[in-house]
Order: sequence, then structure tokens, then C-alpha cells
Amino acid sequence: MGPADEPAERPRWWLRNPTVGVLSAAILGVATLSVTASIKTPDPAPGSTLLYIVILPIALLLPAIAVGGAFVAWRALGAAHGGLRLALAPAAALALMLNLTAVGLFIRWMGRVFLG
Repeated sequence: MGPADEPAERPRWWLRNPTVGVLSAAILGVATLSVTASIKTPDPAPGSTLLYIVILPIALLLPAIAVGGAFVAWRALGAAHGGLRLALAPAAALALMLNLTAVGLFIRWMGRVFLG
């Protein structure tokens, strides 16, 4: 069995179906933005920074998901061609904006927690 006999690698699902990829990225953007926006401002009580350090590994999932959503939107738009690309461009721009805003809100929250 040589290299010619090996099965070809299938492209990712968001490249095979760009419409679903862009819409999924937009849904991820709405979800991560709403969760990130709902995170409370830090409590000024002594010792609360330690609590935030403990929950930080879980909280880091938010920007990771948002960056993944932005990546999927960008790549799915790049996989679309012709009229489909033109039709998906506003939804992809919205998905990118939502996901990157969620990352920005998370960075702002981190600054408030650890920098005061």
C-alpha cells in the first residue's frame, strides 16, 4: 500500500459548507459575547484576586472559543466563491465583530481583575 493508495484528507466541515460555517461562527460570537459581557466586575474585597486566579483556567475558554469562531468565519468566507461569498460577507463580518468584541471584553475584564 503506497502513498497513492492512502485516502485523501477531507477538508474541514466549514470549508465544505461555508454557509453553515459562517452561521456557526455568528452563533458562537453571540454566545461568547453575551457570556463575557455578563461577567461581573471584580470585587474589591481582599482576597478576591485569588478567587479570580482559581477560576482563570475555566474563564480562558471564553476567548479561546471566540478566537475559534473568528477563525471559522474567516476561513469559511474564504472557501465561498462567487455570489455565495458576496451573500455571506455581511454575516461573516458580523461573526468576526462579535467574536473579536468578546475577546476585547475579556481582556478588559482581565485588566480590571489583575491591574486594578
